[in-house]
This record gives sequence, C-alpha cells and structure tokens, in this order.
Amino acid sequence: MNPVIGYWTYRGNVEPILLLLKQADQPFQMKTYKQGVGRDYLGIEWPTDKKQLNLFYPNLPYIVDGDIKISQTLAILRYLARKHDLGPRNELETVRSDIAEQGAFEMMCSLWSAWYVETNQEYENRRPGLESYLVEKLVHTENVLGSNKFILGDRVTYVDFLLYSTLDYIRLYKASLLDSHENLRKFLDRIEALPKIKPYFNDEKFTRFPIIGSRAKFGHYKPVQ
Repeated sequence: MNPVIGYWTYRGNVEPILLLLKQADQPFQMKTYKQGVGRDYLGIEWPTDKKQLNLFYPNLPYIVDGDIKISQTLAILRYLARKHDLGPRNELETVRSDIAEQGAFEMMCSLWSAWYVETNQEYENRRPGLESYLVEKLVHTENVLGSNKFILGDRVTYVDFLLYSTLDYIRLYKASLLDSHENLRKFLDRIEALPKIKPYFNDEKFTRFPIIGSRAKFGHYKPVQ
C-alpha cells in the first residue's frame, strides 16, 4: 500500500516531502485538509483525524506508511531519506546535512513567524527584522552550498528539497534578497530541472501560491503586481 501524506491545501512544510517522494519514484496518496475560518481554522476533518491517528505529536504534515506513523516535518524527511537512500552516507555528510537542514528549517520558520501575525501593522513591524535575519542567513547558506551542485556535492538528498522550498518562499516574498546570491538562484533552477521533479512544477495543478494559510498576512494570496 502506498504511503498517505496528510497536510493542508497549501505548500508550506509538506512540499519538501512531496519533492522527495517524486525524486524517489514513490507513489503516494495525498490526504488534504481544508482549513476553516476564524476560531474554526482547523476545519472539520483534521480535529477528528488528529484524535484517531494515534500520532506521538499530532500535527500536520504526517505520513502513514504501513504500520509506521510519523508527524513532524523533519522526522518525516529523515525517515523517507533513509528509506530511499536520499540522505547522507557517512559521518562527514551527516554533519554537513544536519547543519544545512537546521539552517534551512530555521529560515522557513522565521517566515511563518513573521507572516502569521494578528494585524497588518504587526506584519509591517516585523518585516525589517525578518529581512535583516534572512540577509545574514542567506550568506551562511551560500557558504554551505559553495560551488557544489547540491548540499552534499553532485548527489541530491532530502535536505536539498527542504532548502529549495525555503529559498523559493523567500524568493516569492522578496526576490531581491537573492540578487547577490547567484549560486542559490542556480540551485533553485537546478532543482526545478531535475528529470523527476520537473513534471511536478510543470503540472497545470501546481501553483506557487498559497504557501501558507489564509490567516497569514503574506503567503496565502498571490501579491498584486
């Protein structure tokens, strides 16, 4: 039986998982949950499934793969990477992968923290701090990638998909943040051109937005140009 992936109807934390599965040629079933409005933002289905799935940390995304049930984004990515040989293969690679993983995920979480706020004014107040943080972290990320095609060299691994989604979300937020990072821009192009990944982005069902839920001040609706 193919694994089941559960998540909301936007890209968010689940996209790196989907890209990994595409790269692994692993068919899967997607269980999407529609968010509600206001205090009922968790919708109807997820609160019920949340109680019944018996996850250690009930959360989205989750994966059900036979008898294995996992929540938490990074735990899912690591599990699938081990299963499909899309992770590090020695201690040096593991150290490099761990560093890049945490750096990418911290940047992604910084976006959610700045975008999921109560008021437009609070969002505007947080933007300078977010952008200052990203300027610094993108330099670090550029140094980690260096002249490599991917984080671990010529071989694509799960952490590349995590980094891809993070960088793409940053690009959609403020493309100029990547202007001085040619290797990161080329990295984005390289991931999108992977033979097993390219059809994902070329599919007519794929859209860059929504990145996250409708409660966010940025990332749900495509900005008006």
